[in-house]
Amino acid sequence: MDNPKAKRFPFAKIVVVMAVSFLVGVGLCGLDYALGAHGYGRTGEFSVGPIDGLSLLVMILSLTGLVLSLVVWALAAIVRSAGSQSGKQ
Repeated sequence: MDNPKAKRFPFAKIVVVMAVSFLVGVGLCGLDYALGAHGYGRTGEFSVGPIDGLSLLVMILSLTGLVLSLVVWALAAIVRSAGSQSGKQ
């Protein structure tokens, strides 16, 4: 017998991983803000913390992956729905 779940792509798992990664990036940004508030990396009025680049990179990559996977997931659902509708005619 053919298992229909074996052919499906795990979009939900990918979206969850990307969302968690985005939250980690936001958490790193918050941690960096807290470090800057306590004087780490402070240069005058602004603070440039030690993990600014890392948190920005994690947020940008995970948000890009999240948006792309949601778009592909929606397109796959549309194509699957259109395919099942044409099979019923």
